[in-house]
Amino acid sequence: MISKFRMKIDLLGQAVLIVAIILLACFATGMRSTNTMLVVLGIWQMASAIHLVYVYSHIKRLNYVKTAIVLAVSLPLWLRFVGELAYFPVAGVVIWYFWQTITDTIKVYNRPRSFWDL
Repeated sequence: MISKFRMKIDLLGQAVLIVAIILLACFATGMRSTNTMLVVLGIWQMASAIHLVYVYSHIKRLNYVKTAIVLAVSLPLWLRFVGELAYFPVAGVVIWYFWQTITDTIKVYNRPRSFWDL
């Protein structure tokens, strides 16, 4: 069973990185710092998804891993041909994974505790 602490850290880390990206996009002069934070968030989410798939056999996260790999490989082409609009699918995947983490955290916190968790 996934621990509450693991889900809490995952949710908190993603929330902090998403807020940092939003603030950088609004207030930073260049896109370099925003792209760097986006890469850090992608690495965080990918590591979290791979950990959940490998350790807990969480099949929903396997869909994210496949989608994120396809998106990461095709993003340079999208940036070249579409331009800045290529970030919308990236934002969609980031929000999708963040929403999955929120719903899974709620499920973990609502499950009954065993004697050993007390």
